[in-house]
Amino acid sequence: MPTHERYRCRSCGFDLPAALPVTHAPNGAMLLQHLAAMHREELRPYLARMEAGADIADAAAEAYEVVAGES
Repeated sequence: MPTHERYRCRSCGFDLPAALPVTHAPNGAMLLQHLAAMHREELRPYLARMEAGADIADAAAEAYEVVAGES
């Protein structure tokens, strides 16, 4: 059975797909949505980095760890 990479939230352990099937790239908006919904108090540093010019997916991905295996 193939393993799937996914992002695991460092704060609560919630799993999200590591890459969208079509683009095979992380969706920064999806990662930020989880942070905004579940960890609003931790969102400010990531938003500040995006305002400074960082890519949305790169900034948000720092709040997650990439794991492989069955979800």
